[in-house]
Amino acid sequence: MIGHSDNSRNSPAPASGKKRFFTNHAKSSAAFVSLAIHAVFIVVALSFVAVTVIKKEDRKFNHKNVVRPKMQLRKLQVPVNIKKRPKPKMRKRIVVKPKVNRAMPDIKMPEISGIKGGMGGLAGAGMGGIGGIGFTLPEIELFGIKSKGEKVFLILDSSDTMMYDEMGGIPAYTIIKNELVRIVDGLPPTTIFNVCVYGSGKTVFLFPSMVPASDANAAKLKAWLAPLNAVTSGMGAKDYGTQTLGPDGVALDAPQPVGRFVEADRVPVGWYRGSMQAMAEKADAVFLLAGTWPGMGYFPKEAGSDGRDEWHKTSAGKKWEECFQKGLKKLDEENAERAARGEPPKVLQRQAWAINKEYFPNIEGPPASNWVGFVPEDFTKAFREVRANSKVGAMEATPPKSGISRKKSKKKVEPYAFNVVHFVKKGGDEDKSITSRYRELTGKCGGEYKTIAGMDAIQGYVDSE
Repeated sequence: MIGHSDNSRNSPAPASGKKRFFTNHAKSSAAFVSLAIHAVFIVVALSFVAVTVIKKEDRKFNHKNVVRPKMQLRKLQVPVNIKKRPKPKMRKRIVVKPKVNRAMPDIKMPEISGIKGGMGGLAGAGMGGIGGIGFTLPEIELFGIKSKGEKVFLILDSSDTMMYDEMGGIPAYTIIKNELVRIVDGLPPTTIFNVCVYGSGKTVFLFPSMVPASDANAAKLKAWLAPLNAVTSGMGAKDYGTQTLGPDGVALDAPQPVGRFVEADRVPVGWYRGSMQAMAEKADAVFLLAGTWPGMGYFPKEAGSDGRDEWHKTSAGKKWEECFQKGLKKLDEENAERAARGEPPKVLQRQAWAINKEYFPNIEGPPASNWVGFVPEDFTKAFREVRANSKVGAMEATPPKSGISRKKSKKKVEPYAFNVVHFVKKGGDEDKSITSRYRELTGKCGGEYKTIAGMDAIQGYVDSE
């Protein structure tokens, strides 16, 4: 026993010492390797970026067909009468067409103190004549003539030359009056207007100055014009002219004569007073409705005898007077027959020239007189001077036709439009001396000129769209 244990103590030591070394260090080496591997994995993992893409799918809804019960229609117990509405009759109305200038030039506005600019004296219905108060210019169409303006002046002829049978007589004149009333009734409330009627050497204005186009003022115009040259029972051959106007109305003094009108020994008749008053109130659109160019002129002071007195003593002069008396008798007989049939009388001025021209057109007339008539150029210059001297309104309106333009025209553009509607006989010969004067006048005053012959033409313009 003792010997066995001695042998075991004496066994070689190197082999067992080496084994203990590896046994003691095996756990630390495995941990190190594991850490190294984890470190490599961490480095590799950090080099990648994970991106998650979420794709949304469209939702689909499945609908189910729903069966709904059908209701049976019941028959109507009460019969329904379907009536066709008559086609509306188109008439001319006032249209306001606002225009905006997109490219505005540089405009230097004048200094205005207070609120006087563009305003005049007030009159009529507690308002009175006022200057330009609108912001757009209404477009007015009267018997085919279009014009723009917010200050409208209408001049109407009431003489016999407007009511010849070949022009439609008194019934045609009634249509003309109604058209004027309809035009004024359709004006915008910002528009101001006035109307004057002339004939037989007189001129009557509805208002002392232009007034707003209100319903009340339009009603006054209708009542004022209603009895003018109207057909009445027992109407006589002289029952026409300004004497037949309704209530109201004023007779204004003509503006101070200017230009060549200073030479006249008396105030010209016809539409002279009306046109000068329109210029004094600085109207934008003037409409003259006339049957002729009236005898506006004068006898020169230095002129001698024209030989008319001596001519009336000759055989030709005596025949002229004889035919005149026969013509008056024919006119009275014709009007008596018309009255018996219930028709309006034949309107004809009871003067030698009018009577003999109607019943004896080929008779020799008296020699020409020393009478000097005013020409369109005289009116154009006078219009310009009257407007310049007028104190109504501090600012002129924009020219009705031209508007604001960048281009400068060499031709002077008047700040108003003077338009003429000339009523003539249907089938009659054109009086070139009259038409040429009206064309020249309207051309110089920025307006238009139109002739209308007979009842059918008058009615056609009123009924047209």
